[in-house]
Formats: sequence, structure tokens, C-alpha cells
Amino acid sequence: MRKIFLILFLASLTYAYSNLPKDAYFNPEVLEINQELYLGKKLKNYTILTDKGWTDLQSVIHKKPTILQLAYYTCDASCPILTENLLKAVKDLSQKDFNVLVLSFDRRDNIKTLEAFKTKLGNVPANWTFGILQEEDIKDLTQSVGFKFFFSERDKTFVHPNTLIFLSPDGKVMRYLFGTFPRTKDISLALIDAQRDKPTINNIVDLALLACYRYDPHRSRYVIDPLVIFAAMGFGLIGITGLLTLTFKKAQEV
Repeated sequence: MRKIFLILFLASLTYAYSNLPKDAYFNPEVLEINQELYLGKKLKNYTILTDKGWTDLQSVIHKKPTILQLAYYTCDASCPILTENLLKAVKDLSQKDFNVLVLSFDRRDNIKTLEAFKTKLGNVPANWTFGILQEEDIKDLTQSVGFKFFFSERDKTFVHPNTLIFLSPDGKVMRYLFGTFPRTKDISLALIDAQRDKPTINNIVDLALLACYRYDPHRSRYVIDPLVIFAAMGFGLIGITGLLTLTFKKAQEV
């Protein structure tokens, strides 16, 4: 009896899903970014329109590691959530050491939608820039970083990945962090990671800290490198052995 019930239940599910509209669901894997294809790629110096006038990518980066978020300003779901959580996550970091750039991938966005999006966030630090790209540059930039998106006519919204892209001081793609709830530790380490090609005297200590971690692409976060743990255990064992040997020798002398 149970087998018959299970067969009927699965059959009903199959029938229900087979009759959904074609755009009612999709395979999220089509939006996945193959990071290995884009890491180390230097971006063009795109022209950007901001609420303060025209500028370009290199001027925004200003020779500092930069966090890039691709969003659209009329979004009322994941885009503002990610931006708000990023604001919270970096509030205790030194704002003078990095920049944040939010760029729209929606060709319909304009200064009014940009300002409305920015206003909802409240007080935004001076190292943050919100911008709009020209249509041809939207296509070029999103393809350059592997960012795929499409517009759902049924829901009247864009479907896209939620990711933070970390750029080096000269505009190279150095790291991706996925999800709408970024952790402060991961952001801090990703900013250090973004500057590893051209370290400064000020971040030598940071680079030493980064050596204790490795980026886990499956979890999109930094985790302690097990090799460091084993090395620490090895040094600890050597230290304990040496201490015991010294203690034993002193005991024999007495």
C-alpha cells in the first residue's frame, strides 16, 4: 500500500512540474561564475557616470584594492540587501585603505534611480562610489568578469548572481565572494588578497596573516590552512620535546 501511495505521489509531482510555464524555474548553475577563467584579468578603464559627474574606473580605484558590486538600482530584493550587508561588514575597517564601487548592469538605470538606491542606504562613506555604465560597457564588463544575468518577464525582475568582486590596485580581478551576507573576516582577507601582487610596507603583516588562510571556492570563504595547523603542532611538539629533555638533564645533574 505504501509503495502504491509513493508512486501516485511522485506521479502527481511530475505532472504538476511538467505543466509549469517554461520560465517558472531555471537551473541556477547557468549563472555560476567559473572563477579560474577570470582571476588575474585586468579590466578596461571604463567611463562611469556618478551622481557627481563623469569619471573612470582607474580614478575610482585610485591605486587601492577595490570591492566591485554589480547591481541594478530598481531592485527591491537581493541587490540592496547585499549592499546594506556590505556596509555593515566594512564599517570597522579602515576606509582609507580600500574603495567600494557599485555599478548598475541595467541599461535603464539613470541618476534618479541611482540616487534613490543610495538614499535608502543612509550615510555612505566617502570611499564608496555608485555609477552607471554605457550600454556597450555593461556588456563588456559583465562578460569580462563572467557575470551572467537575464530579465524575467513573468516576475519583471533580473535574475543574477550575488557576488562581490575584489580588484587589485591596477584593476585586475583577484577574488570573488558569493552570497548576500558577506563576513567581515572574509572581506578583510580578500582585500589583502587583492593587493598581494603589489604589497606595500603597511600590509606586510597582513600578508603574513593571509598566509595562515586559504580561500575555499566551494564555501566562498577563507578557512585556516591545515598545513599551518600541522606546522604549528610540529613546532609545538619540538618545543615540548626540547623542554622535557632539558628538564630530564637537570634532574640527572641533581
